Amino acid sequence: MSAVSMHAFDPNDYRKRVLAAVERRGGIDHSDAFELYDIPLEEAPRLGDAEVRARIEEVWGFWQKQRDHPKYRVLAGLLVDEHAQLSAPLLDAGMRRIEAERVKHLRARRDAERYEMLDSAIERLVQRHGAIPAGKIAGLEDIGKLSGLDPAEVQARLRRHRLLDEDAAPAPAPAGVSVQRRQQIRKLLAEYDRLLPGDPVPTLLALLGLDFTKARQTSEIRLRAEALRARTRELPPGRVRVVLDELLVHVSDLLEPGGSAMDGYLQAIIDDVTDLLRPKVRAAVLVEDRLVEGDHDYLIGEAIAAGLDHPAAERVILALADELGTTVEGAEPSPSSGPQNSAAPPISYTRTRPSSGTTSQATGGGGNRAEAGAGTGHAGSADTAQSGAGAGYSGASAGSSRTTSGAGYAGSGRGGTDSPDHGAASGYHRTSGGSQPRQWEEPLKAARAALRAGHPGAAASHVAQAQRSVGDDSLGATSVRPIAELVERVLAEAAVRWRGARVGCAGKRYVEALDHLEYLQRAASDVPNPESGGPSLAELTAQARAALAEADRLFAAAPAAPVVARMRALRAIFDICADHADTTAALSVLPVDAPGQVTANRKPDGTVVIAWSPSTTEQTEYRVTRLQPDGSWRVVGRTRGTALEDGAAMAGPVPVYGVVASVSGRASEVTRSDGQARPQETAPAAPAEDPTPSGMPAVRDLAERAGLLLFEWPTGITEVMVVARTDAPPVDPDDARADRKWKVTNTRYQIDGGAKLPTDLLRPCHLGVASCRREASGVLTVAAGFAPAARIRLDS
Repeated sequence: MSAVSMHAFDPNDYRKRVLAAVERRGGIDHSDAFELYDIPLEEAPRLGDAEVRARIEEVWGFWQKQRDHPKYRVLAGLLVDEHAQLSAPLLDAGMRRIEAERVKHLRARRDAERYEMLDSAIERLVQRHGAIPAGKIAGLEDIGKLSGLDPAEVQARLRRHRLLDEDAAPAPAPAGVSVQRRQQIRKLLAEYDRLLPGDPVPTLLALLGLDFTKARQTSEIRLRAEALRARTRELPPGRVRVVLDELLVHVSDLLEPGGSAMDGYLQAIIDDVTDLLRPKVRAAVLVEDRLVEGDHDYLIGEAIAAGLDHPAAERVILALADELGTTVEGAEPSPSSGPQNSAAPPISYTRTRPSSGTTSQATGGGGNRAEAGAGTGHAGSADTAQSGAGAGYSGASAGSSRTTSGAGYAGSGRGGTDSPDHGAASGYHRTSGGSQPRQWEEPLKAARAALRAGHPGAAASHVAQAQRSVGDDSLGATSVRPIAELVERVLAEAAVRWRGARVGCAGKRYVEALDHLEYLQRAASDVPNPESGGPSLAELTAQARAALAEADRLFAAAPAAPVVARMRALRAIFDICADHADTTAALSVLPVDAPGQVTANRKPDGTVVIAWSPSTTEQTEYRVTRLQPDGSWRVVGRTRGTALEDGAAMAGPVPVYGVVASVSGRASEVTRSDGQARPQETAPAAPAEDPTPSGMPAVRDLAERAGLLLFEWPTGITEVMVVARTDAPPVDPDDARADRKWKVTNTRYQIDGGAKLPTDLLRPCHLGVASCRREASGVLTVAAGFAPAARIRLDS
């Protein structure tokens, strides 16, 4: 027996305490086996092998259940793959002590590295100012966040230094759409992204398939909005339709009127992006008191991803730099005079005429910019040159409309930041300003370009080169770190996609596999097959597409009649592509013939032999049930033969049996041994009043609200099975006449706030919820029936 015992394993606490921390630090490479298996490092030498082995098995089982978790599925998959290697040093007491000493030193070094970036910034500030300026504390907290430090840890580090008091900068005056409405729109767009995964939708314009530069095309906006309304009306009731309806209200109020309403929304986008980037700009300029070109390009990309076009993103970054009293490296300021506009502070820069090499100098006076039909700072407007000292910018020509190149918008615009003509496209002449480029800047630019091209493997090499070149440059570490983390995430996702593609091809599920393969071609084309000697990405893709093409050809050639020949031809397609969608849909409408005459005879030993004539439908499976004295039906077994023995039949008269034929999830009518061809039309009798079917605690207090099925989750139950039937309450979880069945895990229930009801669920209908329990072996056991309180009727 061990001298000490570990705390009990709590899955929810482990998810919040361990998985969240490991994910935040960047994955299992930044953790250790003791943390991953939730074994206290200090107690490791005194723990027994049996106790450690039990904890490892417990945690490993938890990892396997988390492989479909929406947030930690990638991390959980990697942990399961590395389980054997991670657990090996912990299974033996001697090896465990050696590993514990190694991990102690590793954690000490890791803690020192967490504070390295913060300590470097503090040291530079103390060298420059003799103390820590109070106005820099917020920026230091932002730098601390990059290393996983919370504000309390940053403040603890600052106590050893003197602070300099500074006047706080005044808060900017609110403008445009109200803060509450902006927040509501952001939440709705975020929920829309969660409900319908795909390309991000950061703005209402993106919802309509338009970008920032199309904001003035009011007629096009109205056409697209009306088309989206028509499609929304066709959706079944559900959360997606609710979210779209609310978003279309905002589209109607802010986009379709055009004019000042559109001006207000465009300014709201700019304000949201400004709020998003302010802490990042503050962290980037904290030490050097300027925004270097590498950080500038990265922030431009962030602004474009948030919904701006390139010129508007440039203006936001420059305005933030001016707000923080700093400059952009390579941007040459022009002399200015006069007061600034508080709503949108103008910044004077030397601007280049697109048509000639001459430049006109902005005087930067009142900063008034006349824009045809547009609000201040909005893209797609006409910049008119102003005369006199009040001119804010000088355009290409007086009164001419400035056309923004397509290189400035998301999807292609991020590439524009590294292009040779970037200065001309953005309208700003960038100069070296006398500063020499840092060694890490070029490989970092190359890494960003490789990621955009879908080559994370090459990006990883460039990031490694940039990390080697950073040295003691804290600004370089700040710039390289987010790109390195992005590369790691893309490579981790590529590993998951490769695993899915290999498994799909092995099971001939080529539609599923092709989804993974197309992602790899698009985002990770240079990541090789992790399986040594396995087929390449091009070979697997060609194999999947060839199989799909052959399945399509066979489907088109399948005879329409007779039914037997069509079913035989369609089922043959599954031998080529097991998840061919058209074949599955075609099979779902073909009838399955019921079995022939059913007989039941008792043998001398009391066993009842049930026999029946086969269904005329080929390749069927038969499900045999027994009619209980209380009127319910009990499953006897399943077979592909035409006979089955029931050794659990009660003594006395031979019971009535029913046999159902099924093919690919479709069931025939029931043929009964008492001569009836189908079940009686009356509703089936309710099962026995068992409050805990199969000895499992049952759900209770069922209710429906906003497309969710709500109930009190029973203790000790990990999953439930929901069974729906329209004509009568479902008899049991195996009810052959059920219209639909689906499983819900307790994790999914907590995330969604209830069990989501399918949007295409037929109503009115009856629902039954059966408890499930996963055994230690991994087998899922479903309760044999529903408790009385685990039923509900849903009206239309």
